[in-house]
Amino acid sequence: MKKINEYLPDIENEEDENIIDRFMTDPIVSHFVMENDLTHETIMYGVNDILTFLSEKEICSKCKGIYECKLSSVGFNSKLRMYNGDIELEYTKCRYNKTDDSRNNINAFYVPKKIFQATLDDFDMIGTERKEIHRYMLNFLKNYSKTNYVKGIYISGLFGSGKTYILATMANELAKAGCKVTFVYYPDLVRELKSSIGTARFEEKIEDLKKSEILFLDDIGGETVSQFIRDEVLGPILQYRLLDQRPTFFSSNLKSKQLIDAMSKDQTLVERSKSTRVVERIRSLTEEFYLTEKPHIS
Repeated sequence: MKKINEYLPDIENEEDENIIDRFMTDPIVSHFVMENDLTHETIMYGVNDILTFLSEKEICSKCKGIYECKLSSVGFNSKLRMYNGDIELEYTKCRYNKTDDSRNNINAFYVPKKIFQATLDDFDMIGTERKEIHRYMLNFLKNYSKTNYVKGIYISGLFGSGKTYILATMANELAKAGCKVTFVYYPDLVRELKSSIGTARFEEKIEDLKKSEILFLDDIGGETVSQFIRDEVLGPILQYRLLDQRPTFFSSNLKSKQLIDAMSKDQTLVERSKSTRVVERIRSLTEEFYLTEKPHIS
């Protein structure tokens, strides 16, 4: 990085006004100063940021590709902005920076990160069931937006049939499209929530799950039955998401009608009624698919 006296020769002998005049010969800096109606004091306080911007701008103007980037933040352009009344620099990817940062859009809990390597390109298309799921996924990706709600998916099937992989594929594709995704292994979530009841963390987690743009609950029905979690946590989360039209995806070893028994502490009418209410919310949020075969291995 150039020192200020290298960029502006003899600056030690310059008056502040002359320094500002030199900066103002750059059209971007001039526009920034006038747009924000900056005072002399603010400009001089931010002189190093302005200098850095001009220096990096000069470097970028001669760059032919990220492979020859000479900036300390490789592949990122600097931009002047105001923050709390002071000049500072903001960095964004340059036109040559094609790195995939979609994983930043996935908030994963209790799930191995490696599953998010799944893509539609690797989707197993063997069998009618998987083709139907694939068709629905493509329809969702084509039509969903924050202003156009599309139901999620409830996938059930035998252990090892690829349910988690399918959800991970969908989460990954949505993240690439810029959607904010929360992906949770549900049995571990239940264990954490039980241990954090009464703490601020408990309430924060509930709010996150309610308001996540797109929520994935993997292996629901695989948890130990908890009436409190079912009635005071899961039920309200699903109700909020249903009313606010926030897409929600599920996987389970159980069909939705079997989930009623799995969520019931016993077979009393009261218990089954409470479980049924939760399952009905799941059904309202999703289209249901069932896998009878394990994925094809070539």
